[in-house]
Amino acid sequence: MVSLAPLCADQTAQTMIKTKTIVVSIITFLAVYTLLLLPQTHADKTYSRLFCKVGNYLFKDFPQGGYVNLKSQTDKGKNDIALFISKSEWLEGGKIKGVTTDKASDLIGFLITVFYLSLTIATPVSWKRRIVALTAGFVLLTAFVMLKLYIIILYSYTLVPWFGLYQGTAEKESIQFWYTHFTGPATYGYTFVLLLWLALSFGKKEWKSLNTIISGTIQQKRKREIHSSDNEASNFQDIENSGTPVDLPAGNDVNTRL
Repeated sequence: MVSLAPLCADQTAQTMIKTKTIVVSIITFLAVYTLLLLPQTHADKTYSRLFCKVGNYLFKDFPQGGYVNLKSQTDKGKNDIALFISKSEWLEGGKIKGVTTDKASDLIGFLITVFYLSLTIATPVSWKRRIVALTAGFVLLTAFVMLKLYIIILYSYTLVPWFGLYQGTAEKESIQFWYTHFTGPATYGYTFVLLLWLALSFGKKEWKSLNTIISGTIQQKRKREIHSSDNEASNFQDIENSGTPVDLPAGNDVNTRL
C-alpha cells in the first residue's frame, strides 16, 4: 500500500507558501495605500502640483479660443485645484476676465492613482516587471485622468453662456452625457485601474504560473475529496465486517444494527 503522507506533507508546504505570499501581498498593499494617503507624506500635494503642471501644458490653449489655467491651493479643503477658464482673446492687459471653479484632484485622479501604485507594488511578480508596470501604468493612468479633466473643462464652459463657447444644443448635450456617465462615476476609474494592472503586471509567464496554481489547487481539492471518500468507504467496510453495533446520530428515527 502506497503511503500518502509525503504527498500530503508536500501539498501542505506548498499551500503554506502560497498562503504566506498572499498574506504578504495584502499587507504590502494596505501599508503602501495607507502611507500614500497619510497627510504627513504630502503625496496628495505632490500629485496636485503635477496635476496642474500637466493640465496646463495640455489645455492652456483650449480649443475654440479658450484659455485654461490650473493652480493648486491649500485653503479650500479637499478642493485643492483652482480651475480658471477664459478666452484667449481676453488675455491682453493686466486683468483677465474669466471664471474660477474649485475642483478636487483626489476625486479626479489621486485616489485611483494611489490604488494602482499600491496594487502594483504589492503584486508578487519580479521587480523588473513591477517597475515597468509602475512606469507605463502611471503614464497611461495620467492620460486617462487628463481625459477626465478635458471633459470637466468642456462642461465648465457650457455653464458660462456669456463666453459664447460650446453653447450649441447638440454640443452641450454631448458634453453633458460624457460628463455625467464618464467623469462622474468612480467605478470607471477603478475598472480602468484593474484592467491596466492585469495588462501590465501579468505577462505570459505570470498567467501560466497563475493557471498552474489554480489547476494544482483544483487537483489537490479533488484528491482530498477522493481520499476522504475512500477513507469513509474503508471505515464502513471495517464496521460491516466486525458486526459492531452502530449508533446512528441523534435525529434519526430508525435504530439499525449492521
